[in-house]
Amino acid sequence: MTRRPGRHRSRTGTSETSARPTHPRRPSRRAVLGSGALLAAAGAGTGISWYRHKKGDASSETASLLTALRAGDLDGAPLDASERHSAAERFAATVGALRETLGEPTIELTRQEGGADQLSLHLAWSWGLGRGQAPWTYTTVVTLARGDEGWVTTLPIEALVPGAKEGDRLEVRTVQPAMGRILDARGLQVYGPTAVIDVGIDKGSLQHGDVGDSAVDLARVLGIDPDAFRARVEASGPKAFVTALRIREESAGDYNLDAADDVPGCLQQDAVAALAVEKGFAPGVLGSLREATAEDIEDSDGQLAAGDLVGSGGICAAFGTTLLGTPGRTITRVPARGSSSEELHRLPVVDGEDVLITLDSGLQRMATSVLADAEAPSSICVVRPSDGGLLAAALGPTGQEYPIGLVGQYAPGSTFKTITALSMLRLGDTPDTVVECPAKATIEGRSFKNADRMDPAHFGPMPLKDAIAHSCNTALLLEHDRVSQELLADSAASLGIGLKAGVGLDCFMGSVDPADTGTEHVAAMMGQGRVLASPLVMADVMASVMAGRTVTPQILINPTEPADEPGSPLTREEAECLRGMLRGVVTYGGLSSLFGDYPGAPVHAKTGTAQWVDGGEIRLHSWVIVGQGDLAFSVFVETGDYGSRTAAPLAKRFLDAVHSE
Repeated sequence: MTRRPGRHRSRTGTSETSARPTHPRRPSRRAVLGSGALLAAAGAGTGISWYRHKKGDASSETASLLTALRAGDLDGAPLDASERHSAAERFAATVGALRETLGEPTIELTRQEGGADQLSLHLAWSWGLGRGQAPWTYTTVVTLARGDEGWVTTLPIEALVPGAKEGDRLEVRTVQPAMGRILDARGLQVYGPTAVIDVGIDKGSLQHGDVGDSAVDLARVLGIDPDAFRARVEASGPKAFVTALRIREESAGDYNLDAADDVPGCLQQDAVAALAVEKGFAPGVLGSLREATAEDIEDSDGQLAAGDLVGSGGICAAFGTTLLGTPGRTITRVPARGSSSEELHRLPVVDGEDVLITLDSGLQRMATSVLADAEAPSSICVVRPSDGGLLAAALGPTGQEYPIGLVGQYAPGSTFKTITALSMLRLGDTPDTVVECPAKATIEGRSFKNADRMDPAHFGPMPLKDAIAHSCNTALLLEHDRVSQELLADSAASLGIGLKAGVGLDCFMGSVDPADTGTEHVAAMMGQGRVLASPLVMADVMASVMAGRTVTPQILINPTEPADEPGSPLTREEAECLRGMLRGVVTYGGLSSLFGDYPGAPVHAKTGTAQWVDGGEIRLHSWVIVGQGDLAFSVFVETGDYGSRTAAPLAKRFLDAVHSE
């Protein structure tokens, strides 16, 4: 990518800094301490003696000294008048320098020795080094002597830092760790350090022209909201750099950066940022590493400072410390002249480590491509039945403020009939048990009916397997007096609903309240009422059926914690019956026109449609869950038609893509 000579462009990022960190810390206390001359002048000008006590103990002076040392401000310290200037310089060069980088120390009085005219105060110092590391600790002794002005100290340099000598200064060097990566099942980076170009307005360099006009012009070149960017630029400080867009270096050709260069005040900075491999790539799974907010810092108990990164959501939240590593620090005594520097303390740098996850980049991109034209919030979640590994969690492009595939809470509709069928099997029924399927049924004073698309020829008595294949609502609702809500909830757990997902998966695993009664219990029989599920957990339901055991979704390649177990685990015999019924959905039931012959293992599926109210209008959630061999997935569209008409065609496209790879 060519750049015109003389353009305002810089590169950021370095592995090591000295004294001051690469990111802003809390304000320096040197302005508070001032120069020794100012301190001396302030003391002389008041005409007030600092210490009047010529008799009695030194408890007041001891307290004043500790307060001053802890606050980083010697104004209230009981200093010998002749040493105030020197003490202030020593303090700034040692404790002041440490405070700039390490923050406030903890200082405790551990022992006090001495007699009537001299006291030795033994002080324990502790400096936090951040991110849960052991602090740097040491002890010093401060001598208080009683004279004409009361109890005072000269505060020599060895009373501040052991081993330090007059004229020394302390230097804190920070070595930033290499960041770890999130790698998919094939070892490919899906999140981690990425070369980027930050394009924005550098207000400090804008000599002529209007800042707001430049912001609008740059926004139009980059294709972002001009008014919003102008407001951000105008609200920032007079010398601020305000980023308009962070562009992956490999995608720079998609933008007219030469035209951006022509905008007055535009600055393009090369940098390295923690990003997903591409925009919108499994955001709910990966999460993000972001700069710590003021609230994060306040709640961190001194472990975070301005500019530090923290994990937010998904893998980044669960394993942020692993990915980020720990900065190394060295604290060095630097003599004014002569002898060489001496290292007083070292905290070795710990580089971040890679985190290996089950995600399959190929399947993730396939699923995202299938949803590319979806006009409503939608998702595809893919789970591997053999080990519960989450292979993909894709989102559609519209109206998604959060990853609905993982954390969405929706009525699962007739996909939940898989659970109802399992409950009936546990009462001794078989796939051939005859049930009644009337067109309508009134239960608990409420009228229920079958879907309008259901062929009336199917109304009447039929085997349970046909009721599942044709998704007869009334056949299952009429079993409400045999299938208790407790049994329904227990069967749901046997297929993964309500269990705990593996470490690192930030998701909603569904809920079925065992205490529901009346019409809520009746509605639960067909996946409505108060039953809630996420697309991920419904994919997990199918994964359990395919595996022949209860499966819980996992995101780590090698999970360190055992999978959650239900009270009544799914048996192989139960799963075999369920697979037979879900195979009927494909061979002669509601999906026979979509799922033809695919190579490999048989395809199993179940559609689902759930009503919900939006602004007074009844709308439909569209579902389908599919299993083939060691693959199970769900397709969900928040606002659509029946599952067979909206979600199922998307599922077919995904299955076609899998088989064409």
